[in-house]
Amino acid sequence: MIRLVLRLPVGNRAGAVPYVRVDASGSAGEHGEAQPALLPKAGLAVGVWPAEQLTLLGLQLPAMPAARLQAALAGALEDRLLGDVTLQHLAAAPREPDGSLRWAACCEREALRQSLQRLEQAGCEVGRVVPEPALLDPGWACLQQLDESRVRLLWRDAAGEAGWLHLAREEAAAACPQLPLGILVEPGLEGLATRWFGEAVAQQPCDHARWLARAADSAWDLRQFDLAPRAAAQRLWNLLREQAATPAWRRVAWLAGTLAALELIGLNLHAAQLRRQQTTLESRLQTTVAQALPGAPAVLDPGVQMRRALDQARLRSGAATSDGLEVLMGRAAQLLAGTRPLALDFSPGSLSLRLPSGQAAAASRRCQEQGLDCKVDGASLVVTASD
Repeated sequence: MIRLVLRLPVGNRAGAVPYVRVDASGSAGEHGEAQPALLPKAGLAVGVWPAEQLTLLGLQLPAMPAARLQAALAGALEDRLLGDVTLQHLAAAPREPDGSLRWAACCEREALRQSLQRLEQAGCEVGRVVPEPALLDPGWACLQQLDESRVRLLWRDAAGEAGWLHLAREEAAAACPQLPLGILVEPGLEGLATRWFGEAVAQQPCDHARWLARAADSAWDLRQFDLAPRAAAQRLWNLLREQAATPAWRRVAWLAGTLAALELIGLNLHAAQLRRQQTTLESRLQTTVAQALPGAPAVLDPGVQMRRALDQARLRSGAATSDGLEVLMGRAAQLLAGTRPLALDFSPGSLSLRLPSGQAAAASRRCQEQGLDCKVDGASLVVTASD
């Protein structure tokens, strides 16, 4: 997966953001600086929070559930923080193999939140944030160019504590607490590193792109607790809510609401018209049945009452009724297609025919094609009278 590693902007100052694209093997590729809205796309965006904006703190916490971690960090580090602990963002380092914690990072919560929001508003969602000192191994240092006259020295001592200094190139020696095991040097600063630390300290070239690329595989993540990435649905809802607050989208929302209201009114008017037509047709049907059956005390179900009256008239004249055996046998004859039933069972309104194996399903298909009322019950075909 391609990852985009970028140095998070600090404050509200508009400016280009340094970035580097890292391929699946961890090698740095395309790099440079771009405005947040013009940053390249990647499968995952990883931010690097500058060392000047945070502190690494050592601690000893046993393994514990994630739900208790935030309170445990605040209790363990409160007396070591200069500012109000409620304004600080505390994030745990990756756990040790036994589940315990040895390190935590502390930074100003609102500054990190504003930096992440600025990128989100530009369409760049940062999925993970790595503290810059974590890019160094304990005992190593990094020397980078700030401007024409100043450099930055970032280090971690053997215990893992981190520090940084902005130094003038003309200074006699770096104020590093102890001689590092090795130093990552930006091109052009090799002579300065030798003058400050001597030739015995191993130097490794590391330009800005390769320095940022180290964050791609880091297990650190400052996006914890209330700064954890929000769910995609929540992000979409917030985006829609922000867009709806703009004048252009308010006009669109007003127009859409008006059209929806008109559509609802139109549907209700059409439904009312259909109900009136239904009432009119039912009234006509009852009137017609009442005229055809002058002796009926009341017309409650015109269709059933008319069918019963026709059946009674057929019985009086000796004709077959609609649910009689003759009518049902006539319907069954259309479905059997020469098949001889093995047995039959008749009850008023229903005729059950037991057919040879495999014939009932074929007869049911013919029944559906002709629009007759019938169903298959095992090896039997049941023909019923129409309502």
